[in-house]
Amino acid sequence: MNTVLLDRQQHKSNILLTTTRKSLGKAQHKFHNGKEGTSNKPQIFHAEKRDRTTTVISTTARLTKGMKVFAPHQEHVWSSARVNDIEKDGKITIRFHDQTVKSLAANTWLPLAGDYDYLECDDLGQISLLSKAAVLDCVRSRYSHQVFYVRAGNTLLAVNPFETIPLLYGNQAVNDYLQRAQELSPHVFSVADKTYNHLCRQVDDSNQSIIISGESGAGKTCSARYIMKYLTSIGTHNASNITPADHIEMKILDSNPILEAFGNAQTKKNDNSSRFGKFIQIQYSDNFQIAGAFLETYLLEKTRVISHAAGERTFHIFYQMLCGVGPEEQLEWKLPTSNHQAYKYVGDYWLTPETDCETWQATREAMTDVGLSTHDQNDIFKVLSAVLHLGNVSFHHSSDVDAVVVNMNSLDSASGIDYAASLLGVEAGQLPTVLTVRTITASHRRRHSVFHKPCDAGECTTRRDCLAKMLYNRIFQWLVEFINVNICASDVFNRKFIGLLDVYGFESFENNSLEQLCINYANEKLQQHFVENYIKMQEEEYLAEGFHWQPLDYEDNHNSVQLLEGTPGIFSLLNEECSLMRESEAPAVADRILAQLSSSLLSRPDAGAAMSHRSSRPSGSSHMPAFTVLHYAGSVIYEVENLVEKNKDKIPEELVGLLQGSQNTFIRSLFTCVQDENCNHDSKKRQNQTVLSKFKSSLMSLMSVLNRSKPHYIRCVKPNCASRARFFDSRYVMSQLEACGILQTVQIAKAGFPDRLTYVEFSNRYGCLLKRNTPGHTKSRQSIGSGSSRSSANRIMPCTVSHEASAPQHEEQGFAQEVTMMVVQKVFGQCSGGLSNVIQCGKRKIFLKDGLVEKLEVLMGEVWHCCAVCIQRNWRRHMHEKQIRRHREEVMRQHAACMLIQAVFRGWHVRKRQTRRKVASVAIQHAWHHYVARNKARQQLEASLLEKSLKRERDRLSGEHVKLIQQTYSSVLDLANNLERKTAMGDSIQFSPSHRTNQADTVAVVTSQMPLLSAQVCLTLYDALDEIRQGAGIYRNIPHLFHKEGILSKRRMPQVSLL
Repeated sequence: MNTVLLDRQQHKSNILLTTTRKSLGKAQHKFHNGKEGTSNKPQIFHAEKRDRTTTVISTTARLTKGMKVFAPHQEHVWSSARVNDIEKDGKITIRFHDQTVKSLAANTWLPLAGDYDYLECDDLGQISLLSKAAVLDCVRSRYSHQVFYVRAGNTLLAVNPFETIPLLYGNQAVNDYLQRAQELSPHVFSVADKTYNHLCRQVDDSNQSIIISGESGAGKTCSARYIMKYLTSIGTHNASNITPADHIEMKILDSNPILEAFGNAQTKKNDNSSRFGKFIQIQYSDNFQIAGAFLETYLLEKTRVISHAAGERTFHIFYQMLCGVGPEEQLEWKLPTSNHQAYKYVGDYWLTPETDCETWQATREAMTDVGLSTHDQNDIFKVLSAVLHLGNVSFHHSSDVDAVVVNMNSLDSASGIDYAASLLGVEAGQLPTVLTVRTITASHRRRHSVFHKPCDAGECTTRRDCLAKMLYNRIFQWLVEFINVNICASDVFNRKFIGLLDVYGFESFENNSLEQLCINYANEKLQQHFVENYIKMQEEEYLAEGFHWQPLDYEDNHNSVQLLEGTPGIFSLLNEECSLMRESEAPAVADRILAQLSSSLLSRPDAGAAMSHRSSRPSGSSHMPAFTVLHYAGSVIYEVENLVEKNKDKIPEELVGLLQGSQNTFIRSLFTCVQDENCNHDSKKRQNQTVLSKFKSSLMSLMSVLNRSKPHYIRCVKPNCASRARFFDSRYVMSQLEACGILQTVQIAKAGFPDRLTYVEFSNRYGCLLKRNTPGHTKSRQSIGSGSSRSSANRIMPCTVSHEASAPQHEEQGFAQEVTMMVVQKVFGQCSGGLSNVIQCGKRKIFLKDGLVEKLEVLMGEVWHCCAVCIQRNWRRHMHEKQIRRHREEVMRQHAACMLIQAVFRGWHVRKRQTRRKVASVAIQHAWHHYVARNKARQQLEASLLEKSLKRERDRLSGEHVKLIQQTYSSVLDLANNLERKTAMGDSIQFSPSHRTNQADTVAVVTSQMPLLSAQVCLTLYDALDEIRQGAGIYRNIPHLFHKEGILSKRRMPQVSLL
């Protein structure tokens, strides 16, 4: 076997390790000559790198009896022990905690160990005596107490517990970290909270990214799931009111079960391994509430649909569908049986059916919540059922047609081809033809010829598998596009976002092919991004700012990356094999790759590569051509067999044309999009687009996004290769810690300054910490840079401002620098050992130790709180006064309105009453005038008539009247005389009417037989008769004095009124 070995460049520089006995957080170390002491004198040890990462004590340092060290251990790799004795010949006897005694040679290198409480050591940088043994012991001790997280600089080290811990990831834990994340121990929630706070701070106006890396099965997918849960909880926690539009958080969370069902599978190392890369951008609005999200996926492992290794499974969705399908759905999706063994693509069944049934329900609910209708879900599962039936289709050589055809003699094959054609919406005879006959198009000048060539059994199987992979890949892409349409914000390019990268972990199996090559290449790029952005870039920045910095010895995987993507490199050579029309036999391809890489690497002595030939494989493996690449995480052997064919990923046009003509609208829409994409690109470019070129292009696009954002790293560690809970394999964990460069991360975090801001950014953000009576607020810019402020600033500023900038920029830079220094002096004062231990000022930036920015943020939060209280107080007073004024104005307005209403009402009432009176008086006057006029007219008429009557009567009685009056007068005189004479005698006087004339009063006749009247009556009659005699008129009431019989009534006499 031909093998290419790439080794990384090794540095052999010595390191001067200086440790001081001081308190770092909660971890404290007291050591002096093997005993506890209080001396603060620095202990200086000359340390040398025996291998790439281990810092050990030189034999020149004196070891004393009782000193605590880390000694090599067969099981634990490194274990803490005490120096039991040092013999004269230099041999060292140590005693472990289990009282095991071991003798070591005189030249054995032993790292120092401190008396730390690792449970309280939340940051590996708190270990003053830093070594990889101390890091391993800290991680192991915390894991044994079920503490799975520890910080390593700006990186979170997460150990997979391999068990569900509700108290660690439940809703109560989320609420605790939402309220006081800085006070609690390290957690994925604390990383998410820190990322969100950095986004809200807007100091450098950059987006944020969380990069999760680690081996397969280290817990990357679970960590990403918990981070998304926490970020969506922040959005709902900070929102003052929740509207139906805020269901976007739930849609983002519901995308996880869907993508895990369709993109994850069980491997030998992981029961839920991601077989694709995912980068989700959680988009935020201007008020830092979640506005949407956008998903990008990379390199779905399509080959897992058709084949997988023994002991592994294909994608979860097939097993979930077979376990959870109901009778109606089984009939609609044409699944004659739900037994997984009936479908060749499914293979062995490794998880319990109960687990798949539970995840099936969760997947269906998530698909419904994200917006997929029942009809769309049925279309998706019909395609998946067609993929399962395609796996049962087999081929054999038919003697009738002398060609390879579909094996209709097999019941599984015959039913499989029929079910697949029906589910895909194509005619039953078209699908077998497309699978067994290849169409060749030849063109010469203006002539085009089409040939149909029967395929052999191998080609038919390849075409069948290609159709299955193409169907599943399009379904996965369609789901991602559908989710993006439903959760993505409209103005995606103007949104701030937090990116969450969850990619496949580093893989090394017994048989590694193109998929593992791409996966490990992605991990190499992420490791290179970490090295360049955290270690190399920081060191370069320190040197550019004028720091006295001693470079660290770290693992640089630049050579490994160049071996893969360089020119010439493995990718370019494989792409060249795909573009050239020549044989792709595995031995020939391996020889050509070996020859090209040998000439290239030998011409570059600085490449650090070692070439060798190996003719044997590990025990138990087949003799196949392969090459080995030494990655940062270890060496991986890649088989050359089928490597070129997988890289081509050629899809026969007949298959695409068949599905584009499908009677199923859903399938036709899937592959219409493919046709549109192909039409938008040049055909030659499409043919030259290999899997490696497309994956490299998408990965470069991802790296450009990560480079434009502020990264936050989570290193997931797998405690053992068996995926067992509460079992810590020290040797396995140590290999992971060395591969990801945790020790160098801690060293640079401990010696460096992770937080950095320009003077302008610092002064603009934290200048509010200065009080009003601080000179920075009362003096001019010229006065700020003079006097005590400049002298105090110089004590912590070894560097000066660069004079390369123009005068205005220099003036602004100098002003911002002075303000920055005053803020630092005011907030931090004079720390022990000087401010230079925690703060360094460069030419353009200020550098701070980890935790100082959080302190500044807390102080600024207090200032903002005071300002907010002041603003709220004045605002409330203003609003209260405004409310009082409004109340007064309202009362006055109401009073004026009441007065106006009352005045109007009273006027209306008076006018109404006056109008009624006027109308009544007019009516009364009218009636009265009418009555008076009527009476007057009647009286005038009566008077006229009476006058006429009297005139006629007077004329008639003119002669008799005088005579009658004389007679009457004489009779009255006689009557009067009789009355005087007979009054004493009591005789009555009686009147009787003698006769009636026309309209004349009755003439009374006195008879002696009637009883006499009283004197008063007589006088009345006398007066009446006297009036008659005098011609005053006839007395009209005289007839009323008499009864019907003519008798004068005594009762009526007083009522008679004389006119």
